[in-house]
Amino acid sequence: MCGIAGVINAAGVTKDDVWKMIDCIKYRGVDEQGVEDLGGAVLGHARLAVVDPENGMQPMSSTDGKVWVVFNGEIFNFIELREQLKAKGYKFKSRCDTEVLVHLWCERGEKMLDDLVGMFAFFVWDQRTQTGMLARDRQGIKPCFYAPYQGGIAFASEMKAILALPKFERKVNEAALGNVFTFNYCPPPETCFEDICHLMPGFFMRFSNGSCSEPVRYWSWPIDSDRVDASQADLERALDEAVKLQMRFDVDGGLFLSGGVDSAVIANRLVPQWNRPQLDAIGLRIEDKGFSEYAYAERVAEDLNINLSALDIQPSDIPEIARSVVKHAEQPHGDFSFFLFYLLSRKAHEMGKIVMFTGDGPDEVMLGFRHNEQFFSEMMRANFSMRSYFDLISYSTEKDRKRMMSPSFLPHTEGALDKFMGIIEPFRDLEPMEQVAAYELTSLMPGNNAVKGDRMGACWSIEGRAPFLDHRVSELFARLPITSKFYQGVGKHFLKKAAESYYDHDFVFRPKTMPTLPIGEWIKGPLFQWAREVLALPDGGRFDRNELQVMLEEHRSGLHNHTKQLRTVLVAKLWLQEFFPEHV
Repeated sequence: MCGIAGVINAAGVTKDDVWKMIDCIKYRGVDEQGVEDLGGAVLGHARLAVVDPENGMQPMSSTDGKVWVVFNGEIFNFIELREQLKAKGYKFKSRCDTEVLVHLWCERGEKMLDDLVGMFAFFVWDQRTQTGMLARDRQGIKPCFYAPYQGGIAFASEMKAILALPKFERKVNEAALGNVFTFNYCPPPETCFEDICHLMPGFFMRFSNGSCSEPVRYWSWPIDSDRVDASQADLERALDEAVKLQMRFDVDGGLFLSGGVDSAVIANRLVPQWNRPQLDAIGLRIEDKGFSEYAYAERVAEDLNINLSALDIQPSDIPEIARSVVKHAEQPHGDFSFFLFYLLSRKAHEMGKIVMFTGDGPDEVMLGFRHNEQFFSEMMRANFSMRSYFDLISYSTEKDRKRMMSPSFLPHTEGALDKFMGIIEPFRDLEPMEQVAAYELTSLMPGNNAVKGDRMGACWSIEGRAPFLDHRVSELFARLPITSKFYQGVGKHFLKKAAESYYDHDFVFRPKTMPTLPIGEWIKGPLFQWAREVLALPDGGRFDRNELQVMLEEHRSGLHNHTKQLRTVLVAKLWLQEFFPEHV
């Protein structure tokens, strides 16, 4: 976990400008910060020392000082790559994974991306040729944003670093903000800040001759390739290899243990390879029925001799942390599990942890979300349209939006269906269930789900590690036949059948509980006044504030359930206050 920032081929940019960028995100890397002016590139870095704490200062150069890199993430197979490079005569001055990147660039150029197993965003700059490359990992585990600036390109791990540049004009991307009220997040590559874009997962950008290329794809999800059956032994081999590589760190670590099947499987494969004192885990405990799986986490911890600590969450926690959550999320996310990840990461930080393993990954690739199970269990595999799926995932209807929005903002919310159809267009030859998986992998995951772990962990200097997101494990899942992913109304069927080797049937096949907060109930009671105050905040004339108060009253009385609509407006209001206070 680190923070990177830089400006390439731009006029008049100084080290001080890039220091401002790094200062905004130095919580991502509290151990060391550095900035280098390399002529065509001014690069900055904030380092969280996870491997080789003494020798990993960045920006880092090759031994001859000609190739430089700033890097966020982990190259899990760096030891194997380093040995290969040593055999070819490359000299190393550290044992950290970062140095592998500069030498691998010299050896392989852009093709180096094929060799990397890990989670990463990095920029490499070759002073010999005044060329470079900005690259992001295959699945978007680590963030990377870019924007035009002063005739060149600015990039960073977080958008607030780009916003800190002295001549960058901060403006709301109204259409992107409008999409939030359908999707509950802003689908990438757009962001809610005008001119700032995601570098999409599996892409890189070339820099040469004073200009940069459009993003170039180097990896795709193999969801349209031939289907390949896999056995439990295949999965265990792939997972065990992923765990082995991800156990490479020089700090204290632990596990987020939700009690769900995914984290329970990771616990089962992690414990035998845990080469430190007893494994510490943190589990979420919420009193409201249907929102906590802590009792199941206790069962796993007892079976595997894991030291489990409970995180108890109360309604009073939400107002206390709301502005911080929104600040670090950087865009409006109506998904209140961001609050959970923030509190889990805070507890891990208080326990002295830096690396935390998670069960993230299988839901998107194997149709594991509860709404998919409910939807597909009522459908034959081929008898639904993607429009019906869009209606299912929409967080507000046209009628809702007409009620909530001002006449001036409402038109910005009307392009969501076209946006959705554009996302799935490359996959229209697949059957509908695979199109749903494609949407969730290429938009929902990088736009929302992967953001939670990175951003809510980063603000507490916590690095998440997800063995299921080793791309070789993900590709195994993606290539499975559809009936292995979803069978008889059950998502993630292949994984659950494998999990029956470790846990009983009732544990594995119980109804899925989503890790989120009962915010709909809380704003009827203990958080009602807080919600009233947030909904009354100025918003630049985008919402009908009186109507929002009526909807809140309807929700409290039980006349209507407006949970989805209200929670999205709540975070949008807080976001506008945080990032555009002078305009609202």
